[in-house]
Amino acid sequence: MVNHSIAHQLLDDRDDEAGQWIIVYDFIENKPNPNFWANLKRVSETHGGSLIQYSVYKTGSLREAKAVKGLVKHYGGEAIVFRCVESNI
Repeated sequence: MVNHSIAHQLLDDRDDEAGQWIIVYDFIENKPNPNFWANLKRVSETHGGSLIQYSVYKTGSLREAKAVKGLVKHYGGEAIVFRCVESNI
């Protein structure tokens, strides 16, 4: 029996939608567990999203946005997901 990481379990969600998604998260009471960073890296390597800054993640996939939000919640943080439209101002 294969023991999948929490990242892979969260990415099993089949619903996806293309677009630009920003996830803003915070760990209010404590710092993130080192496993959070390892799992976040797994998600980004699988789907190509990336950190914009320490607590802001950008992706082109709703499925990846849901997975990142799930990771944050799993490790005791809070997250908000925004759908974005890029503007060339």
